[in-house]
Amino acid sequence: MALRPIPRPKVPRVGRPKAKFSQSRRFDHLRAALEAHPDGLTLDDMAAMLHVTTRTVRRYLPELAILTDLEPIPAREGGQSVWRIKPSERGRKVPLRRTQAYGLLATRRIFDVLKGSALYDEIDVALRQVEQIAHLPASRTTLRGEAPSDGRLEDRFAFVPPVPRTYANRSEDVDELFQAVAELRVLRFRYSKDARGTRIRSHPYALVLHAGSIACVARDLDQGATRVFILDAMSELSAEAERFELPPDFQIADWLHGDFGVARAPRTVKLLVEFDQRAADAVRARRIHPSQKVAVAADGRVRVSMSVPESADVLSEVRRWLLGFGAEARVIEPRDLADSIAHELRRAASRYEA
Repeated sequence: MALRPIPRPKVPRVGRPKAKFSQSRRFDHLRAALEAHPDGLTLDDMAAMLHVTTRTVRRYLPELAILTDLEPIPAREGGQSVWRIKPSERGRKVPLRRTQAYGLLATRRIFDVLKGSALYDEIDVALRQVEQIAHLPASRTTLRGEAPSDGRLEDRFAFVPPVPRTYANRSEDVDELFQAVAELRVLRFRYSKDARGTRIRSHPYALVLHAGSIACVARDLDQGATRVFILDAMSELSAEAERFELPPDFQIADWLHGDFGVARAPRTVKLLVEFDQRAADAVRARRIHPSQKVAVAADGRVRVSMSVPESADVLSEVRRWLLGFGAEARVIEPRDLADSIAHELRRAASRYEA
């Protein structure tokens, strides 16, 4: 089957064209310039930095003042007055426009898995402050493309994550795990997935919210191996006073495998799957794994290739994904996975035989 790469669709571009200094970019550049010059800048200085007139800068300053407290410093004799961010506000606020605030609010459901913990309460406080920014009134639209403050966009722009597990009855464990990761403290716990609930002493490197559950990437000090531990199987968590240093080569991206979970293995498995035309649109529309590559044939069939770690948990998720396509998918590589899928489909078909 001759394959060719899928071309990018040619569609009209929506919105303002990207430029080095579009209006919104100038606005952000102005704020960054004032942050970098605590003594303040004159109108001429700011106009030169932004390549605009001083009249335009005068128009930007009130808009920036909506998000960050500014103050004018009276001019010295023979000199120009300057504008600066108030010292009490420097480094304490993250300026957001309403559109940016609505974008953050759309993701708030991601943290539902943490409900009941002090960590969730802290995040909820921050998001409530973001919501106040989203509702901040303005006498006029400050920037082209800016969302209005009275449209209740936070109720109409949302991200829906997978249904989360509930850890409300384990709020102390969630907070203990987070503090150990955040402060790089040695963590002890019992892990029920190991034989007889092995006691683990670990260096917790990272915390991952995935598919509605909580996972921890940690170094098992007794086994001398870095592993993934699922909070559901962890108990008797206790963070010690002893601290550790994070390995300089640790990258959480090496452990994240899209819909297939959190894992790492010494070896990888090359996966090659052919999908019928009926499943082509669904396959092409989703990037299920970071290494995913898609090729299309003239008759509409597609082939997907990717490299996944040779991990039992990941391969189990791969099998579940493939079985969901039924007869519309055919595994080409690896052969043992193809045989396993075929056996499972035959077992399923036998249950419907008369």
